[in-house]
Amino acid sequence: MRINQLINNHSFTLLTNTPDDVLINNVVACDLLSHVMANADEGDVLITVLNNINVLGVASLLDLSLVIFSYNINVDDSIILKANELNIPLFKSNLTTAEVVYLLKEMDKTIE
Repeated sequence: MRINQLINNHSFTLLTNTPDDVLINNVVACDLLSHVMANADEGDVLITVLNNINVLGVASLLDLSLVIFSYNINVDDSIILKANELNIPLFKSNLTTAEVVYLLKEMDKTIE
């Protein structure tokens, strides 16, 4: 799946500058950042409700493709500004974490 598929999907709202259309490898849904660091791989998407600047640190360290905040979390402006500096795309969704995971997996099935 690619980031542009999220931009064009009404279930997701882009919070940062328009990103390059990079590939998303896999999905990690977790709010415990140490667990994310131990289990996520480069190019993965992180789904979380954790509205914390440390999410960007982990995303940057692991070179994640993007972060999605589920449950319509209102992301702090300082996090959005820092994400733009780091070129980490941030999205939010009104869906639950489980619904976002399911939707991403379904979207991935429709790719050639």
